[in-house]
Amino acid sequence: MVLADRLRVHRENKGLSQAAVAEQLNVSRQSVSKWETGKGYPDIDNLVLLSKIYEVSIDELVQENKVLKKKIEENNQTIDDHRKKLDWIHNQGIGDKDEGLLLLIAVIGLSVAAPLGLFLAPIIMKRNKKTNTFYMLINIVSVCCILINLYFTFIMVGDYLLWDQRIEVNYTPDS
Repeated sequence: MVLADRLRVHRENKGLSQAAVAEQLNVSRQSVSKWETGKGYPDIDNLVLLSKIYEVSIDELVQENKVLKKKIEENNQTIDDHRKKLDWIHNQGIGDKDEGLLLLIAVIGLSVAAPLGLFLAPIIMKRNKKTNTFYMLINIVSVCCILINLYFTFIMVGDYLLWDQRIEVNYTPDS
């Protein structure tokens, strides 16, 4: 904040008008206006009187607030960091839709479709991304789906090839 702004802020904080300050300093209201707009500067005697009127030190009127300036710079840096993080998160989300629920339903459905689940469950596992909601659950259910499909496929092939069936032929002579 420059001197002109600090003079205006301190005057307004005290609830004084430019005319009231000018009267106390024995200068014109236009002079106070020039100081507050940055078109002119008060001399040292008027600065001393201004510091007494505003009840602040001359240093506070003349010097910039370095602590406040440093805090503003830190806040701006923090805002920039957060903005960059938000942009990164936003850019990561574009094109990467969460397919977690859809993949989970598909894997559960394939668990009962015996030979089809053997081929499609690995494809679903490959399509599953770490950003999906149910990433681990989809992988676990996919492995279970493959095991269930292997079991059912074994049973179907066994039934087709007549494994584990005993054929008994009873011969009864004709009399």
